[in-house]
This record gives sequence, C-alpha cells and structure tokens, in this order.
Amino acid sequence: MSAQVDRDSLLLIGRVWQAHGIRGEVKVVPETDDPNRFADLTTVFTGTNADAAERSSVESVRFQPTKKGTLVLLKLGSISTREEAEALRKQLVFARVDDLPPLEDDEYFLHDLVGLTVETEDGQTVGIVDDVLDLPAQEMLVIGREDGSTTLVPAIPEFVVDIDFDSDRIVIRPIEGLLE
Repeated sequence: MSAQVDRDSLLLIGRVWQAHGIRGEVKVVPETDDPNRFADLTTVFTGTNADAAERSSVESVRFQPTKKGTLVLLKLGSISTREEAEALRKQLVFARVDDLPPLEDDEYFLHDLVGLTVETEDGQTVGIVDDVLDLPAQEMLVIGREDGSTTLVPAIPEFVVDIDFDSDRIVIRPIEGLLE
C-alpha cells in the first residue's frame, strides 16, 4: 500500500464474495447500509486487512439485486481475468473515508461508536464500546466493563436511547439481566 495513504483513513466497505464472469469482475457483499456508496468511487483498496490492502482503480460499478440484498459487481483496473478475480475471494474492500459521499446529519460510521462511554438512563456507567459487531439480525455493541468482562447490547432503538458524539457517550435502556 502506498505510504501516502493513512491506513486509519481506510473504511471497510465490502467483502469480495466471488468472481463474476470471465473479464475480471468480482461480486462484493457491501458492508454498508447503502450500496450506492460504491457508485462514485474511483479507487478502492483490497486485502486481508487495512495494513495489507493494495490500491486499485475502479473501472466500473454495477448492482445486482438478490433476495438477501444488493451485491456490488466491481471491475478493478488491475484485474482482467476470472482467475485474477478468484484470487481476491474473501478479501476485504476498503475506501478512503474522504472518497465516500458525506453522511446525513443522523448517520454515522459504526467505527465512530468505538471508544464512547456507555451509560444507563439513570447515569450508571456500563463501560466503553470496544467494538461493533455487524451481525445478520442487527449490530451489537461490544462493551468492555471495568472488571475486564464484556457485555453485548443490541444497537437497536429499544436499547439505545441516545448517541451523543459531543459528550462521547451512548445512553442505553437495559432490560433485566442484560448487564449481569
């Protein structure tokens, strides 16, 4: 990866699922709620992680609706055969945050939640968000507790009452037994 690209500026936007056709396209499972974020990208980075990701120009972007959601058909400038496309199978696709369309006022990237303090509605500190798992049913906040344990809290409106980036905190409404 070029030394000019800060790896911390790379955001995971998809995962290569498989090759598509014989001219080097790949099917990408988007890691975003809006696959259209791929539409205007001219450069992406592919690799097993952000540190190992290599820059590729984007020649074309198409979308393929499926029963489970939209797949992105991505043609990269450095890939011209099915065999080369197959070699990208299971690799991650990253984009520079600055290359993505701006977020709406009520939108945020999941990684923006990491490091926020989690409190209950009555002000009890639960811990710090260590990670956000993007599971099929919903996202889960992985909260590191002061005693070294972790707690998983569904990141859905029934549990997450408020996300306040100005005060670096998330307010949750836990059900009985959730924090034990």
